[in-house]
Amino acid sequence: MDISNPLPDISRERLERLKVSKARLSREVAEARQTGAATDVLAEELRQVSSEVKRIQKELKRQLNAARTETKWAPGPVEAPVAIGNKNTCGNLHIRAEDGNNTSVLEAYVANHPGASVWHRPCVIDFIRVTCGHRVRYFCAWDQGDNLVGVLPVVQLQSRFFGNFLVAMPYFNYGGVLADNREVALSLITEADKWRDSANASHLELRFWQNNELGLPQKSDKVSFWLPLPDSSDELWSSFQPKVRAQIRRGEREMTELVIGEGELLDEFYRVFSINMRDLGTPVYGKPFFENLLRTLQGSAWLVVARIKGQAVGCAFLTGHQTRMEIPWASTLRQVNHTSINMIMYWKILEFSISQGFTTFDFGRCSYNAGTYRFKQQWGGSPIPLYWDYLLPEGQELPKLNPNNPKFALMIAVWKRLPINVANFIGPHVVKGLP
Repeated sequence: MDISNPLPDISRERLERLKVSKARLSREVAEARQTGAATDVLAEELRQVSSEVKRIQKELKRQLNAARTETKWAPGPVEAPVAIGNKNTCGNLHIRAEDGNNTSVLEAYVANHPGASVWHRPCVIDFIRVTCGHRVRYFCAWDQGDNLVGVLPVVQLQSRFFGNFLVAMPYFNYGGVLADNREVALSLITEADKWRDSANASHLELRFWQNNELGLPQKSDKVSFWLPLPDSSDELWSSFQPKVRAQIRRGEREMTELVIGEGELLDEFYRVFSINMRDLGTPVYGKPFFENLLRTLQGSAWLVVARIKGQAVGCAFLTGHQTRMEIPWASTLRQVNHTSINMIMYWKILEFSISQGFTTFDFGRCSYNAGTYRFKQQWGGSPIPLYWDYLLPEGQELPKLNPNNPKFALMIAVWKRLPINVANFIGPHVVKGLP
């Protein structure tokens, strides 16, 4: 029997013929042994047929896996949309701080600008003014035809502990200028810097998700991860590494319920979030902060609560804008972290994001190579470097308001040991001065 056919001739039909031959030869070898006849020739032919069966099976399996790989969905690279475009504007620019009379026009500009985040919306800066009591200005650029061509929301933070400075935007991952072109952007930034100077503020911080090369002092030590979302959660599930799927399954065995809603979940959300923040040594926002933000972003913000045996042990805050779902805050209680509750919670959130029609999931900011960096990286998203630009007086150093500053080490250590009711009482008064 000729069993030396090349690989292009491999087919399932040939494999079946070889299996029949293998079975026949096995019977003939057994019969020969029973009668004492010679078996060397038959045994050698059986060995060759068996070897060829294994070879064809292996090749067919490889071809099948290759075919699956070709059709299997996998997340591609993500490119962050530009905040500063290259459109032409009509005539001279006029920059002014809006007072709420053109809210619908401003909302429409943010809604249609590809580089916008939900935090650029005028309703958000108004939320900060009302909730935190800060001075705010929403700078707008209008061209000669009275067309809105750029916006820059700016908040002044002023406290005895952390100083006096401006941020666009504080508390959130993104801010900075949105503009039709570079000239518009620089005009808005110049106007905001005039406010910085008149307010005796130490600096103006502009938060971007790309390097706009404005020639300003810059920090780039933070990163986010953006994950493209397929049409179905099954496709996303298939793209995960086996280790990720195993961790999700473990969390699924432990979690008894996950609920996604709005204000009705606020008490459970805040309990988990505030305990986790205290454990991290970080002052917590007050419950009214989240209550008012939910109301401000009604229809595009959700709370998530994960429960084990009726007890809330995980939580998240979600916001949606354009085609991107963002998770600015998430927490789990330390005593249940070994259950992989965070993995199943994030998986359910990803499923929800797909069901709502979002095509990108934003995991929020973290520091390079931190534990949170590795957690977010494992889901398959693309790293999006964050660039924070600064306007400050000549010779002044970049601000160092971050937990890694040794200046705050003692405060963090003390905060971790505070009773939760004390931390929740003091925290909102402290954190509103932190960007």
